Amino acid sequence: MIVVLPHDTIVRIVDHAATTRGVASKGRSGRAPSPLPSEAGPAPLSENIIGALNKAKKDKTNLVGPLEASDFNALSAWGRSVGLTKDAEIVEAAVRASG
Repeated sequence: MIVVLPHDTIVRIVDHAATTRGVASKGRSGRAPSPLPSEAGPAPLSENIIGALNKAKKDKTNLVGPLEASDFNALSAWGRSVGLTKDAEIVEAAVRASG
């Protein structure tokens, strides 16, 4: 499935994913136990989603994909979990519009 997203939505998602990924990759002190799921924050986006978004950003296109419908569902859920609610709604609307 390929969907059409506004380029500014793509940029916001990619930039936010890079920021949250950078924070997650810094790790924690060796003395601290693993964070509880509620403390761990949202799971990072999968590489295939990041790749499709980065390609659209780099190519300055509004077409994102091909991805599975479940990938777009994960993208929308991730967006809501990190506070990009409006962008998550845009992804959901784009998936509905794509048929």
